[in-house]
Amino acid sequence: MIEKETLIFGPVKSRRLGRSLGIELVPKKVCTMNCIYCEVGKTTNLTLERKEYYPWDLIERSILQAKEIEDTFDVLTFTGSGEPSLNIHFEKALRLAKKIIKKPVAVLTNATLLDIPSIRSALAEVDIVLPSLDAGNPETFKKINRPHPKIELKTIIENLKKLREEMKGEMWLEILFVEGINDSEKDLKDLKSAIDYINPHKVQLNTVVRPPAFEKAKPLSFEKLKKIAEFLGERVEIIVDKERLEKAVETFKDLEKEKIKEIIFNYLKRRPSTLEELSSALKIEKEVLEDILKIFISQDKVKEKLHEGKKFFIVE
Repeated sequence: MIEKETLIFGPVKSRRLGRSLGIELVPKKVCTMNCIYCEVGKTTNLTLERKEYYPWDLIERSILQAKEIEDTFDVLTFTGSGEPSLNIHFEKALRLAKKIIKKPVAVLTNATLLDIPSIRSALAEVDIVLPSLDAGNPETFKKINRPHPKIELKTIIENLKKLREEMKGEMWLEILFVEGINDSEKDLKDLKSAIDYINPHKVQLNTVVRPPAFEKAKPLSFEKLKKIAEFLGERVEIIVDKERLEKAVETFKDLEKEKIKEIIFNYLKRRPSTLEELSSALKIEKEVLEDILKIFISQDKVKEKLHEGKKFFIVE
């Protein structure tokens, strides 16, 4: 029986790993980056400091508990509500897991600490390393991942290549795409160059399907992901469920529409305006404005008034 105080969670059903039993090595939200799409939320401790975020006895006990229920999961996955390798016991935990767990051991990481030889050496011994790489150039890297100031993209890419050459298991590189942030033609070409250089066993494409840390993070459509997969070439697979993604895209559209409605209504409360003025001031297409104004009028929130031959929309 699993004790109450444990770092274990799951098993959870994973599209990539099957039944995954997780072990969390850092609390929310200790990380080396502050990715705009992160489902855990905004980083509250942006750091490169490695320390005992959870003590060794708790980590050890959690791994031993995982051993007791090994028949319930397919993969033991080291992760965290942030970057797991920040825990000073990271390497020791991986070695113990590999020693006593017969099932595959996997690690989710943002690859920012691979310049530390002991971390890279420990990762080289596990069965599956799932690092993330969302950009192939420094400008986009800063936009999407918001890293600690001392982190450089070129260092991450170089060390991913080193790990790939040193590791006994497999590297499944994950790229998460955010609409308008890392999906331009230049971004895709840069990512392809990085992928070819690193040479991972697999490349797995993802996008925003859960509420992100920052509102600006919006999902790509499944069709666009398919086109990107074709461009990036072999070893590439889409890991987000098509039906779930389509629902997420619609949800984000609905949220965006509600936000636009709020902006229009607040503008009209301050200043009665024509359709042309609203479109010019808010940079919103007239067709979109017309649809929203019809809704407001039907709800009796906005009224139309003629003045000097022009139709104004007002909030009384």
